This record gives sequence, C-alpha cells and structure tokens, in this order.
Amino acid sequence: MTQKISYSLEDAISETKFGKFNYFMIILSGLILACGMIETNSINLVIPIASCELEMTNFHKGLLGSVGYIGIILASQLWGFLADTRGRKKIIVPALLFSFIFTILSTFMKNFWLLLVFRFLNGFCICAPQTIIYAFLGEFHAEKNRARVLIVASVMYSLFCLTIPLNGIFFLNHDTWNFHIPLINFNYNAWRIFLLMCSVPSVISALLMIFFVPESPKFTYAQGDEIRTLKILQRIYRRNTGKDDYKVTSLIRDKEFEDACNKKSKSFLEFLWSQTVPLFKSPHLKNTLTACYLQFGICVACNGFWTFFPEITNKVSLWLNEDSNHTTATICTINSSLNSTLVMSSHTSTCVTKLETETLANTSIVTLIQCFSWFIISIIINRVGKLSIIVFVSFSIATASIVLMFLEYPQASLYIYLIILLAGLNMSVVNSSTVELYPTTLRAMAVSISMMFGRVGSVVGSNFVGLLIKNFCTYTFILPAVLMITGGILAFTIPNINKRHKN
Repeated sequence: MTQKISYSLEDAISETKFGKFNYFMIILSGLILACGMIETNSINLVIPIASCELEMTNFHKGLLGSVGYIGIILASQLWGFLADTRGRKKIIVPALLFSFIFTILSTFMKNFWLLLVFRFLNGFCICAPQTIIYAFLGEFHAEKNRARVLIVASVMYSLFCLTIPLNGIFFLNHDTWNFHIPLINFNYNAWRIFLLMCSVPSVISALLMIFFVPESPKFTYAQGDEIRTLKILQRIYRRNTGKDDYKVTSLIRDKEFEDACNKKSKSFLEFLWSQTVPLFKSPHLKNTLTACYLQFGICVACNGFWTFFPEITNKVSLWLNEDSNHTTATICTINSSLNSTLVMSSHTSTCVTKLETETLANTSIVTLIQCFSWFIISIIINRVGKLSIIVFVSFSIATASIVLMFLEYPQASLYIYLIILLAGLNMSVVNSSTVELYPTTLRAMAVSISMMFGRVGSVVGSNFVGLLIKNFCTYTFILPAVLMITGGILAFTIPNINKRHKN
C-alpha cells in the first residue's frame, strides 16, 4: 500500500511543472499590466487634440492628465483589501470590465468636467488589476521562478504598450475616423475612437480571465480550503502536461492554513483594519516603508519626467533647426531660450488636429528600450539577484540626472534624459521582492499600498517638474538623483534581496 505523502504548498506548486498554463499566465499578466498603462496614459495623447473642442486651459490639461492617477491612489488600499479577503480573480475581472465601461461612457462626453469624472472612475477601476496582478501571477509559481516570470510579464507589458502609439497612428492622425450619430446629434471623432480602442485590451483580458484562469491556489489555501486548492493545482498540472497523474493528494497544514480555518468573520472596517495595520507594525513595518519609498522614487523619475519628454524633445528640435550655429547648450538653456517663443506661438496657432510623428515615434522608442531591458533582466535576474539590478538601475538614473544638469550637447542630452525614464525597470523587481516578503493574506495589500505610493510619486513628479522646469530647470534633476541614490542604498536592507536561484 502506497503511503500518503503531504506536500507543502510551495512543493505542490512546483509539482504542477512549468508549461503552457504558465506561459499563458505570463502573457495575460503582461496584457493586464499594459491595460493600466494604456488606460491611464492614452489620455495624454488626446489632450492636445481635444483642447479646442473641450475648451481646455493649461490647468484643465494638467488635471485631466493626472486624474487617472488620483483615482488609482484613492483606490489602491481598497482593492488590495478586497483582493486579500475576497479573491484575486473575483476583483480583477469586474474591475477590468468596469474600466472598459467607463471609458466607453467617457468617449461620449461633450463637457470637460464630465469627461474628467469618467476618467477618474476609469483610473479608480483600472488600479485593481494593475496592482493585484503582480501578487496573482507570483502565486502560481514556485519561488525559483517567481522573480523571473514577473520580469518576463513586464516584457510582455512593454510589447502590449506599443498599442498606444499604434492606435495613435491608425486613429488619431486620420480624418476619416470621424462619424456623425444623427440620433443624438453627436460627432464621434478620431480622439474618441482612439480612447475606445485603447480600452479594448481591458475587455479582452477580462474574458480570458473568466474562461481560462482559476483563482490563485495560494489564496484558496490561505482561506483554509484544501480541496479547492488541490483542484486548482490539478487543473494547472493537466494544462501543463496533458496528464491526469498529479501526485499531490494532500497539503501540509501550516500556521497560515490553521489561522484561516479558525478565523472569525469580521465587518468590512475590521477586515480593512486587520489587512492594513499589520503592514505598519513589526515585523513588516521596515519592509513596507522601504517598498513604498522605492516605488515613490521610481515613479517620480519614470512617470513624472515622462510627462515632459515629448515637450523637451520638441524644444531641442526647434532649437537645433532655428539656427545652424546652435550646437552646444544644456537642456535647461534650450528650455529657457524657447519659453517666450513658444508662449507667443501658442496664442497665434490654430487648433491641433494631429500629433507630430516624432511624438508617437518617441513613445515607441522608449517602450521598445524598456521591453529589451526587461528581457535582459529576465535572463540575468536569477544569476545576479534582485539587489544588483535595483542598485545598478538606481545609480544609473541618479548619474544621468546629475549629468543632465551640465551636459551641453543637446542630442546626447535627449538620450541621457531617456535613461531617467528607464527607472520603471526597477518597479517589477521591487514588486517581486514585495510579493516574497509577506504572507498570502497580506500580499496583495502590500503591493497595492507600495504601488499607491508610486502613483503619488507620479503626481508629485509631474507637478514638481512642471513648477520648476520653467524658472529653476537645473534644480529639477536633483530630485530623481536624491531619490534614486537613497533608494539604492535602502535596497540593501530588504531581507533575502540578494538571494540567487539556479536556472
């Protein structure tokens, strides 16, 4: 008679093998990550074109560009709590569907303030899948593969983000995409169709989740449901191998499992309190603060400075084309010399109906470089460890920020500026570390809160650069330098951050 052997959950996940299901999850997770970026950033390409139609001032433009992040900030803790208490899949699917619905409704808004409300609601909803998916994907994989799959998902994320400039090329810059709806006397023009097409990945992701993805086995285990957990693991094994001989028939019931079985039902506020407070108490306090600080600094650099990248590149091109004698100057010198010229031209120019090709090209270039960099990281992360990557990226960004203050070669300055935007490479590495630091019941909340601080960094970075770049441009680049250096040093304090896994 064969002796029955109980497996730890980690070993049981390893026994599901690595195959078609895992590859599908990586691709789908990359698509879901991209949904957040596409939904949030697509509005930035719309703003110049919709400015006249919606009678937007510079204040309106800034508000519309950041309102999605405000929705994300306000929703982060709520979605993290719901994911940890109700289930990952149960939250991700409806959030994707509602974000799609709110985008559709926003495309029919003729009034700026109504558009603003629906873009806020879209950001509020898209926050859920964008933050929960890191924990969700990691929980289908054993520790030795976890960091790598999160990075590979980021590679897929970059590829899917190319849909933003591609949609821009196909829809924003073509007058043929313009339809009149007589029934409601409404002109459904190119920028509205562009927003609609940018929301399509959300509904596709939701449908794929509904039909092909089970709940996280670590979540069901943390809920004390051994039978459901085993069924999920058997399903993954069958998908990976095509066989029905999964050998795990029972799981070791550790403290997390026993606590789940014995816990009493709590009210909403009690649950929320129990999910949040432990993150800011021993033994998690230091790790939570470190993750939040790192994400804040990363988003200040990659998102805050991205807002002004198209404008900076445009100014450099104008400055170089204006006079053949213009050969050397810092970015700040160019910015200062062209401010008055651009202000005067803004009063005399007609409404913008198309985006410059260079704007869409720059977006594509940054995305492709991120994709290639994440691909390299996915190959080396198990060999060199997460700490080496975080420190290298952090100090590279800091160095680039300092160099930009003094470099007098405009074209070279643009490439250096681009390096600052690559701070986002650290985001997935930090998230993979965060996933490993917390028990299942706190994991999604921990990632959500740290990402919430990252979104605060996006808002702070954009406004900080906007306030200083006109009159105090040189000092603008001090902030990312300081944040990246201190973040790189703090990374040394993360437990097991330098652990390496054999490939």
